[in-house]
Amino acid sequence: MNPTFVPTPRRAQLASAVSLALFQLAAHAQAQNTEAPSSTPAVQAVVVTGSLIRRVDDEGTNPVTTVKAQELEARGHTELKDFVLEQPQSLSLGTNSGAAGPVTNLRGLGPMRTLTLLNGRRLANEPLQDQYVSVNVIPRMALERVETLNGGGASIYGADAIGGVQNYWTKRGYQGGAVKAEYARPELSGGGRTKSISGIFGWGDLSEEGWNAYIAIDHQKKDALFQGDRPEQHDPAVLRSLGLGITPDARNPNPLANFGFARNANSNYNPNFATGCDSPWSLQTLGNNSLATPPVYAPGCIRNPLFWNAVTDGSEITTVAGRVSWNLAGGHKLDLDVLHSAFTVQKFRGMQVPNATQPFTTYSMPATSRFYPGKGITPLPQVVGSNTGANTPAMFIDPAKTPGTATPLNMNNRTIYFQWGPGELGPAYRNDEQGNDRVVLSLEGDVMGWDYRLGANYGRSKRDTRVGEGYILYSKAQAGFDQGILNPFGPQDAAGLAYLRSIQAEDYTYRLNKAFNKSIDATVTRPVWTLGGGDMVLAVSGELREDSARTHNAPLDFVYKRADGSYNIDASGNVVQSDLVGETPQGVAKKLKRKISSLMFEVDAPITKTWLVNGSVRADRYDDLDQTTVNPALATRWAPMQEMVLRASVSSGFRAPSIMDIQNPTPEVRSQLMDDPVLCRSTRPLEPGTGTPSAGYTADQVCNVLTNYWTKSPNNSHLKPEKSRGFNIGIGLEPIKNLSLTVDYWGLKLRDVLGAVSIAEIQQNPAKYESVINRRADGTIDYIIASQANRGQTRIRGADFSGSYRFPKTSFGTFDAKLDATWYHKYEFQSEAGGAWNSNVGIITNDGRFGSAGPNSGLAGMPQVNPRWKYTAAVTYSTGPWRATLSQRFNTALTDLTPRAGSNLTEVESYSQFNLNVRYTGIKKTTVSLGVNNITEEWPPLTANTIYSGGYLTSLADMMGRVYRMSVEYKF
Repeated sequence: MNPTFVPTPRRAQLASAVSLALFQLAAHAQAQNTEAPSSTPAVQAVVVTGSLIRRVDDEGTNPVTTVKAQELEARGHTELKDFVLEQPQSLSLGTNSGAAGPVTNLRGLGPMRTLTLLNGRRLANEPLQDQYVSVNVIPRMALERVETLNGGGASIYGADAIGGVQNYWTKRGYQGGAVKAEYARPELSGGGRTKSISGIFGWGDLSEEGWNAYIAIDHQKKDALFQGDRPEQHDPAVLRSLGLGITPDARNPNPLANFGFARNANSNYNPNFATGCDSPWSLQTLGNNSLATPPVYAPGCIRNPLFWNAVTDGSEITTVAGRVSWNLAGGHKLDLDVLHSAFTVQKFRGMQVPNATQPFTTYSMPATSRFYPGKGITPLPQVVGSNTGANTPAMFIDPAKTPGTATPLNMNNRTIYFQWGPGELGPAYRNDEQGNDRVVLSLEGDVMGWDYRLGANYGRSKRDTRVGEGYILYSKAQAGFDQGILNPFGPQDAAGLAYLRSIQAEDYTYRLNKAFNKSIDATVTRPVWTLGGGDMVLAVSGELREDSARTHNAPLDFVYKRADGSYNIDASGNVVQSDLVGETPQGVAKKLKRKISSLMFEVDAPITKTWLVNGSVRADRYDDLDQTTVNPALATRWAPMQEMVLRASVSSGFRAPSIMDIQNPTPEVRSQLMDDPVLCRSTRPLEPGTGTPSAGYTADQVCNVLTNYWTKSPNNSHLKPEKSRGFNIGIGLEPIKNLSLTVDYWGLKLRDVLGAVSIAEIQQNPAKYESVINRRADGTIDYIIASQANRGQTRIRGADFSGSYRFPKTSFGTFDAKLDATWYHKYEFQSEAGGAWNSNVGIITNDGRFGSAGPNSGLAGMPQVNPRWKYTAAVTYSTGPWRATLSQRFNTALTDLTPRAGSNLTEVESYSQFNLNVRYTGIKKTTVSLGVNNITEEWPPLTANTIYSGGYLTSLADMMGRVYRMSVEYKF
C-alpha cells in the first residue's frame, strides 16, 4: 500500500457548527480518475479522502493509504473480501461469521465505526442493522483505487467515521471495451471454487468530444466449503489427538433419531446404535462424559459434523456500475453515477429441529407406524436391567460397560418422542439476498474564484432473507410420522423421499428489510489570505441527509392461528407459534426515519513554506435524537528538510445509535444450543451438554437445548451517542532516492460504547442477569434478552508502519518492495460503565465480557481477536511484458486464556500466507494472469478455545488450503 502524501496532516477543519447541510466532501477526484484518452494534462489538484480542499496529491503527507486495483489483483485477490481480511489496519470479523457479507473493521472498532464510501459519497447501509456497508456491493471492474483514512474522520464525515474512512474510487472515463474471466479452485477436492466474468464498455472522448459514458458489469459465484471437504483437518478423532481437549459429543438430534417415552425425556434409546449409526449423516457416541474418570455413558447417535458443518458459505455477487460524464463550457463538469449491486450469501445452518416456536420441540410416533421399533423395519434397542414396558432401563453397550443380560426393549406400544432432522435434504441453508442501488448527480467547477462541488445522492438497500433447502414444516412432518410415511430411524424410501421434498418451505421469505439514503450536498473553497507559505484556503460545506428504513410484517403463510382465528402473534409483533422449523418469521411493518443537517468548515493555513496548519469543525443535527454534536479537529505538518515531514493531529468524533437501534419495532431473535445456566449448571457453562439437570428436570428439558435470545429490543430510546477523542503523531522520510518510510503512533478513546450483553456473559453470570432470562410456566427458558446498552469505555493505541522501495533498474528488470504494518500497543475496554479495564491484545478468550462490551457486539458470534502485529508485504519483479508479485500477510501468535477443559494448548500460533501472481501482456490486447494463493498450504492456527468448535482460528484465515488462480482479460 502506498501512503498518499498530502499537504495537510489529517485534514481536519475549523470553525463553527450549526444545522444545515454538509459533507460529501471528497466529491470526485475525477481528473485523477480519467482513463479516456486526452491530451497531456497539466498536474491538477484533486480532493483526497479526509479533506474538503483540493491539492496536488504529492505535495505533502497525510496518513491516507492508497491501493490501486491492479495491486489488488497482483496480490492474488479474487474478491474484495481478501483485501479486507489482509489489511493490517482492519481486524476481520471472521470468514464465516455472518450473512451480511464482508465488512471493513478499521482499528478493530467495528464495521459500524468505519465509514465506507463510493466516489466520496455514502451508500445506503445494510438494512437489517443499518450500521455498515458490505464491500460486496463495490464494482470491481470499474474500480480504480481504494483510499483508506485510518483513525478519526468525524470532523469531515460525521457519524460512523470514528475508526476511519474507506473510500472506493471508480473510473471517471473509459473508452473501448474489455472482458475478463477468472477462475480459482483449491488444490484439494470439494467446494470453494470461484468463477467470475466481468466486462467494461465505454464510448466518447472527454477531451475531444466533451463526454464519455461507460458501463461495467461483474458476476461472481463462489461455492461453499464443508468440513467434509477437509476431512483430515476436521475429523474429531484427529482433533482430539492434537491435544485440543475435544470431548465426544453428547447424543443429539440427527437423521437416525434417539427416542424416549416422554417429551422431556426423548433421547434414551437408539435402534441404530448397535450397528454404529452407519450413515453419511450420523456417528455413534457413548456420551460427552464417556472419557471422564469415572466414565458416565449416554450412548446414542449424533450428527456427523463433516456432513453438516460449513466452514465457508457460498455466495453470488452481481454488480452493474455506469457513469456518464460531460465536460461543459467554462471548465464545469457534470457526472451521473449509477450503481446496481445484488449479492446472495448462502448461509448454511446445519440440521434444523423444532424449537420453542413450534407446538412442541419434539416429534412423536404412534405404535401404528410401520417404522415403530419392533414392527419389522426398525430393530429394537437392547437394554439391561428391569424391562417391564412401563419403565426406562439403560441401553446396552457391551458387557464391560453395561454388565447384565441384554434384552430387547419392551416398547409396550407406548408413544415415542424424538428430535429429528432430514438427512436426504442435506444441510439446511438460507439465502440472504441483498441489494444496493444508488444514483448520484454531481456538478463541479469554478465560479468567481470559488471552486464548487454540488451533489444529489439517492440510495436504497434491501435484504430479503429466504429459507432454502432443508427447512420443513412441522405439521406436515408430524403427519408423515403419524401416517407411517416418514422414517426417523433410517433412509427414506421413495414415498418418504417424495413426501419429504413436498413439505419443504423452499424460497420462503421470512424477513424483509429495506434502507434508504437521500442527500444533497454543496462545498465551496477558495484562497482567502496570503501567508508566508502560500494561500490560506477556506472550505465551507453543507449537507442535508435523510436516512430511513422500512420493516415489513412477518409473512403469515406458516404462522399458527389461535382458537379465535387470529394469528398467534404477541403484542410486540413477535410470532409466538410457527410451522416453519428452524427459522421464525419476523417483522412489524413500520417506516423509520431520521434527518441530519450538517455544516462544516475547513481551513488550510501554510504559515511558512515548511509549516502548515489545518483545522476543521463539523456540526450535525439529528432530529430524532433532538441533539446537535460538534466535532473539531486540528492538524499540523512541518517539513524541516526535503527528505522529512513531521505531522500531528488531534480530533474528536461521535457515533449516533442507528435508527434500527433506536426505533426498531421488533426484537432481533437468534438461537443457539446451550445448557440452562441455572437449571443445568456446569463448570463449563459455554459448552452445551456438560451440565447436570436440577432436581425435577430432565437433561432433555434443560441441557443442550436450542434457546432463543434477543440481540435487539424494541424502541431503545435510552441509548446515547458514543463520543471519541483521538490523536496521531507521525513522520515521513525519504532518506534515499526511491525509498519512502512512514511511522504513525495513534490513539483513540471512546466512551458510552454501544454494545449488547453477550449471551456468553449471561451464561457465565446467571445471577447477575437473572432479570433478562424469561421463563415459561414450567421454569424452562422461553427467551433471553441480550440487548444493547451504553456499556463503558474503550481505549486503544498503536502504530502504523509503511515503506516502499524501488531498486535501481538492472539489465534484467526492476524490483519493487512494499510493507504495510500495524502494531497494537494496547486495546482495553470496560464491560460496563465504571467497571474494570480488560485488555484484549494478543489473546483469545471465551469470557463473555469480551463479546459483549467489545465494539463488534451483536454482529459476530465470537469476540474480536486482536493480534499484536499484523502486516502485508510484497516484492514485484518486472521485465518487458512480464510482471511477478510475491506477497505475504502475517499476524503474530495469540495466548488462549480459556482453552477447553482437558487441554493445555494455550499458544495459538502465528499465521503467515504467501501468494504468487504472474502477469503476461505479450499477447496483443490480452493480459493473462496465473497465480497460487497460500503457496505453502498453511491452515489456520489450531485453537482449543470452544468458540471455534472446528478447532481452527477461522476468523483470521480460511480453510481453502492452496488455491490456483487464472484470469484472462481482452481489450478491444
